[in-house]
Amino acid sequence: MWTILTIRNSRQQKIASAASWCILLFCPAILLLRDKAGLSEFTDQIVQRADVQEMIRRVNFYVDPEAEKAGYDKMTSLLKIHLKDGRVIAGRADLGKGSPADPMTLEEAAWKFRGCAEYAEWPKAKTEKIIDGVKALESVSDVRTLSPLLSLEKG
Repeated sequence: MWTILTIRNSRQQKIASAASWCILLFCPAILLLRDKAGLSEFTDQIVQRADVQEMIRRVNFYVDPEAEKAGYDKMTSLLKIHLKDGRVIAGRADLGKGSPADPMTLEEAAWKFRGCAEYAEWPKAKTEKIIDGVKALESVSDVRTLSPLLSLEKG
């Protein structure tokens, strides 16, 4: 469906390793294919899939002068997706979701936590108890009641 994905980032940072460069290419590719990039997507099995490798080859990551002008206090990213029919879908983000300027809602944080807990193979009931505890944190008389839920034990 897509032919080219161009991501422009304002940060001129040296890529420390092949792995970090691959992440810059993998993340947009997996987001386009699966609409999420949680822990369960970062496995050799997923990364090595033919459709993922094909999408990675279509990602073009580089520093863009327009994003660079935004300054280093932002993580400006410009996105263009070129569709086979010739249409271009473009977007811009100056700050990442979850930053102080664009904080996650409690539900967004809970959704992200559920993904982490699922990856850790925690029981759903335990995960929901933790989320409920956090939602009620301001009215809890003793926050130590959350501690047992945060242990590595799966029960």
